[in-house]
Amino acid sequence: MKQGYELWVEMINESGGILEDDADGLLGREVELVHYDDQSDPQRGVNLYQRLINEDNVDLLLGPYGSTVSSATIPIIEDAGYASIMPMMSDTTVLEERDVQYVTQAIAPANTYVRSAIDIGVENGAETIAVVYEDAAFPTSVAEGHVPYAEEQGLEVVFQEAYPNDINDYTSVLNAVQDEDPDIVMGGGYTEDAIGLTQAAESVGLSPGIFAWVVGGMAPAFAESVGDAAIGVTGDLFWAPFFELPYNQAFLDGFMDLFSDEYDDPSEMDYHSAGGFAGCLVMEQAVRNVGEINQEAIAEELHSIEMDIPFANGRYEVNDQGIQVGQTPSLGQWQAGDDGPTQEAVRPAEYATEDPIYPHPGW
Repeated sequence: MKQGYELWVEMINESGGILEDDADGLLGREVELVHYDDQSDPQRGVNLYQRLINEDNVDLLLGPYGSTVSSATIPIIEDAGYASIMPMMSDTTVLEERDVQYVTQAIAPANTYVRSAIDIGVENGAETIAVVYEDAAFPTSVAEGHVPYAEEQGLEVVFQEAYPNDINDYTSVLNAVQDEDPDIVMGGGYTEDAIGLTQAAESVGLSPGIFAWVVGGMAPAFAESVGDAAIGVTGDLFWAPFFELPYNQAFLDGFMDLFSDEYDDPSEMDYHSAGGFAGCLVMEQAVRNVGEINQEAIAEELHSIEMDIPFANGRYEVNDQGIQVGQTPSLGQWQAGDDGPTQEAVRPAEYATEDPIYPHPGW
């Protein structure tokens, strides 16, 4: 995500960015990125945002990574009256429970991540679903957020269980799932969960209609770890280099140029970079619309503008609470390619590169 921030700063200082043909910088001023490592610690995040506001006296604030740290910093940001956008906060709880006026969300809410996998299952006659997830705030919000949607589609939830976040062997979890013989298996947490769950599913012979692992299931490291066992697995696909999204080519070209020492091919890139860059574009547009650094006016713009971004399904739009309503993640699926598993988009139709594999091909 920080690389997305860094790319935006580089582009806007070198050429005025990509939103408008303007002088270098933003509002005629060069942009400097001030950043610290919160080490994924909410209290450290709070302390660092207080430092950014009270000691560094920054003009604009962008959010930290992840829902846990982002949620912890929102009260600080709100109390200081700073307009801010959270590119990677998918948990909407704090926005729903608090009168938030200055902060908005740029990524789709957690309860939308793999809805398309449920849709594919239902379209193919699925009747039951099992939900397993890491016992942590984000995976829980994603998994439990999908249960009401699954039930609305007529599915019976035959298994729902959280597993410890320090788990090393997922076999016992999936043995219990196997006993219920579900048509859809979804959940997980992060890349290591997707890897462990897939390997365990193969070892116990669990092969439902479709697997849907959140977040980690579409990471390049997942397929590198499990090999051909990745084929048929689906997951949220917020961004891919092959998506025809607004500004995506400019983002790709700039990223591969700036980070050429770290990346050889766009397929190695992570969607978090696109999310960070997209968040910056939204902030930039809000500032340009206002024409000055006026926190209240910028916050109003962040809540009211609708614009294209190179992320998710290419749209930023929030409701009065600052919750993203303009996008739902695409669904990706690993399918067989010439050189091993390859990442394809299977939903929605306008972004699909292949039809989905259903049922799971087995082991």
